[in-house]
Amino acid sequence: MIRRRLKQGIYGAMAFTLIASGLLVNEGRSEAAPIPETVTYSALTSFGTTQGVGNWFNMKKTGSTYSYLSVYDATTPAKWKETSGYPYVRDAFFHPETTYDAVKKWVAPQAGNVDITGNVIKVNASSNGVVAKIFKNTTQLWSATVTPSADVTPSGVSNIHVEAGDALYFVINANGNMNFDETSWSPVITMTTAIKIEAESYSSMSGVAPASTPDTGGGQQVGSFDTNDYMVYNNVNLSGGYKTLEARVAAIATGNKFEVRLDSLTGPVISTFTVANTDSWNTFETQTWPITGSATGTHNLYVKGVTGSGIANINWLRLTNNNSRGATMPFTTYEAENGTLGGGATTNNDTTMKKEAASGKSYVHLDATGESVQWTNVRDANRLILRYSIPQNTSGTLALYVNGVKRQDLSLTSTFNYDTAPGNSYVRSFDDKDFAIDINAGDTVKLQKDSGNSLTWYGVDLIDLETAAAPIAMPANYISVKSAPYNAVGNGIADDTAAIQSAVNAAASSGKNVWFPPGTYNQSDKIAVPSGVSLKGAGIWYSNLHSTVTNGIWGGEVGFTLNNNTTISDLRISSVDTQRDGHYGIIVLTNPGTGTNNVLQNLWAEHMGCLEGWTDWSNSTIQNVRLYNTYFDGIHWGDDGNAGNVAQNNFMRGLGDDGVAQVNLMNFPGVAQNNVGQFNTIIASYWGRGMSDVGGNNLIFRDNYIDSTFNAGMIVTTEPVEPTKPSYTISGLKFQRNTINKAGHTGHNHAGIQFWLYVNPMLNVRIELNNITNGETEGIHIDNTSYGDSGGRTQFNFNVASGNALANYTNANPLVVPVLNGNTGF
Repeated sequence: MIRRRLKQGIYGAMAFTLIASGLLVNEGRSEAAPIPETVTYSALTSFGTTQGVGNWFNMKKTGSTYSYLSVYDATTPAKWKETSGYPYVRDAFFHPETTYDAVKKWVAPQAGNVDITGNVIKVNASSNGVVAKIFKNTTQLWSATVTPSADVTPSGVSNIHVEAGDALYFVINANGNMNFDETSWSPVITMTTAIKIEAESYSSMSGVAPASTPDTGGGQQVGSFDTNDYMVYNNVNLSGGYKTLEARVAAIATGNKFEVRLDSLTGPVISTFTVANTDSWNTFETQTWPITGSATGTHNLYVKGVTGSGIANINWLRLTNNNSRGATMPFTTYEAENGTLGGGATTNNDTTMKKEAASGKSYVHLDATGESVQWTNVRDANRLILRYSIPQNTSGTLALYVNGVKRQDLSLTSTFNYDTAPGNSYVRSFDDKDFAIDINAGDTVKLQKDSGNSLTWYGVDLIDLETAAAPIAMPANYISVKSAPYNAVGNGIADDTAAIQSAVNAAASSGKNVWFPPGTYNQSDKIAVPSGVSLKGAGIWYSNLHSTVTNGIWGGEVGFTLNNNTTISDLRISSVDTQRDGHYGIIVLTNPGTGTNNVLQNLWAEHMGCLEGWTDWSNSTIQNVRLYNTYFDGIHWGDDGNAGNVAQNNFMRGLGDDGVAQVNLMNFPGVAQNNVGQFNTIIASYWGRGMSDVGGNNLIFRDNYIDSTFNAGMIVTTEPVEPTKPSYTISGLKFQRNTINKAGHTGHNHAGIQFWLYVNPMLNVRIELNNITNGETEGIHIDNTSYGDSGGRTQFNFNVASGNALANYTNANPLVVPVLNGNTGF
C-alpha cells in the first residue's frame, strides 16, 4: 500500500518506488555529521603594541578589581607592565607582583561556546609556585597551584557558553611572594558560533526522501516531508546556547510547520518552524525561527513534520547565535526604564522632551540632586553610548558611577538633541554620544545628577555597552591619506578635503585603494570616488570623516559621490547638520548612470539627512551599518529603477523618517524592483515610518525588528509624494517574519502596518508570519481610498496581532478584499 502521494515533479520513479515500499523508513545514512563553525583566538599571536587585538587585553588584578596595564615596553622581550616593572604580561608569559595578579582577558565578540586549551608551564625551580585561575566574568571556572615540578592542564573548560561581552580572565597569582614567578601560559580559545547540518545527513528517518537539489552549491536535499515524518540527527552539541534555527527551504505554501525536539519524538520542543511560500519547489530561501529554552550538552535532534502535506524541501539546517529578527550587533542595550531608579527619579516627564521619541517610548527623568538610574551586573565594555536629552541650547555634565565610586562626569551638549529649523514640529529630543570607559563584567553602572551637575533636568533613554577591538591595520595595496604627498592631518581641526581627494585620485591611477588611519578628518566638500576605488578606515571607533559644512545643496558636503564597484567600510561619518527642512546632506550619492556593485559596510553614520538615497543604486549592498539621529530616510531606494539591492543587518535609531524605504515615482522611467531589506533593527524613529513600500515591484522586507516608531511601523502606499509625481503601482511585496512593536502615537491614524492606496493600486502583496504588538493605535489598518487590490489579492497569512490600543485589524476599504488565513488576533 502506498504511504503517501509523492509531491509533484520533485523526485523520479526510483524515489517513488522506495517510498511506496517503505524501504526508506528508518534508513541510516553515512553523510557528514553536524559541522561546527569555529573561530580561534590565540593570546600569543594577538600580543602586541595595541590592546584588544583578537579581543585580548593585558591587565592586572587586586582583590576583585581588574585594570589595564599602563605601559607597553618594546624592549626585548616586549611586555605590558606597570611603571614599577611588575606585574607584567608578555606574549606567552605572566609575572605577578606580590599584591597584583598578572592577567590576560579575552572578551567574547558574539555569542557561542568556547573550548580553552593551553598548558600552564612549570615555574622556575626557585619559585614557591603560582596559582593559576580562569574566570568567566566573576565566576571561577578552574584553579590550580603550579609548582616547579610539573606542568598543569586546565580542566573543565570546554563547552562554556558565552554571550557577547562576557569576559574570560586568565590570572596568575603570586602565591605568597613574587620571586622567580614568571610563568609560561599561552591560552587558545576555540569558539563555535554555529552548527550546520546537511538535511540528507540524518542518522535515521521516517517518510522522507533525498534527491539532488537545484539550490546554489548543489548537493542533496530532503523532500516528501509531511505531517509525522521525521529526520534524526545524532550527537549535536548544543552548548553554544543557540538562538536561531535557519533552514534552507523551498515550498509552495505558507503555514506548514515542522518542529525540532530533543532526544525523541516526544522530547522537549526547542523550535517550531513555520515555513513561508517560496513560490516554487525549486526556489530556495534561508528562513529563520527562534530556538527556545536553554538546552546544553549533546543531544539527538528530531526534526518532525507537524502540519502539512509537502511541508518543504530542505537543503540544510543551521543553528546560530544571530538574532532571529533584527540586526545582530556587538553591543548590549540597557534601557533606562528597566534599571533601578534612585533618589526620587521618575519616568516620562513629558514637558520638553516626549516619550514618543524614546526607545521603548519610555525614559528616566532626573531633575533633582541625588536622582539616579542604575544597572547591575553589566557586561564587559570599553565603550559606553548614552542616549540622552537635556534642555535646548545648553551643555553640562552628568555623573557616572561604577560600583558605587564616581568615575567621571560625562560632558553633554544639546547640539543634536533638537531639530533647529524655526517652527518645526518634530518631537526629536534625544541624541547618542559615546565615551571611552572601562567597565568589567559584573560591575554596577549608575548615572546620577550630582550637586555639580547644574542643568535643570536630564533625560536618560538607555546606555549601550560594547568592547571595541583594536584598530584595524592598513591592508596591502592601500594608500594612506596621511602619507606624502597627500598629507591629511586628521586632527579634527584642519580641512583635509583636498588631501583626501588627492589620495583618491592617486589610488585610481595606480590601481590601489584609500586608507584612513585613526583620526578625525574634516571635509568641506563631497569626495568624488572613481569606479573601482575602495575606501577603508581603522574602524568606527578610530577613523572619523566629519563634514563641517551644512547647506541647502542637494546631497550636502558630507561623504562621497560614487560610481561603480566601490566598497566603503570601517569609518564613522558625521556632520554638523542640525535640521531637516531645507538641508539635504546624503552620505552617498552616485553619478547618473552608475551606482552599480557598491558596498557600504561596517559604518557608523550620524547627524545628516540620509545614508544613501535619491540616486542611482543597483545590485549594491548596505550591511552592518549603525545609523543614528538622521533627519530623513536612512536608506532610500527608488530613483530611476533602483534594483537588486540588499540592506541587511543594519541598526538604526533616532531617524527622522523611514528606516528603509522604496519610493518609486512615475516621473522616473525605471521601476524599482527586486530589492531586499532583511535583519535590520529600526528603533525610535521620531518621524516617518520604520519601513515603507511606496511603489515598485517585488520588494521583500523580512526578519526585521521595528520598535517605537512615531508613525507606522510599515506603510504600504501609493501616494502623490509631490503633486506632479505620483508613485507607481505596487506589484509584488513580501513582508514576512517581521516584528513591529509600539508603533504609532495617540491622536494619529498610523497603525503598525498602514495601507493607503491613493493614486495607484497594489497587487500580489503578502503579509505573512509577522508579529504586530502594543501599538498606540491599530495593529493593521487599510484606509478607504480610491484604489484596491483586484489585480492580485492581498494575503494576510499566519500573522499575530495583539495588545494594540484601538484594534488589531481594520479594513475600511471595500476595494481591498484580502485573503485571511491562519492569523491570530483578527
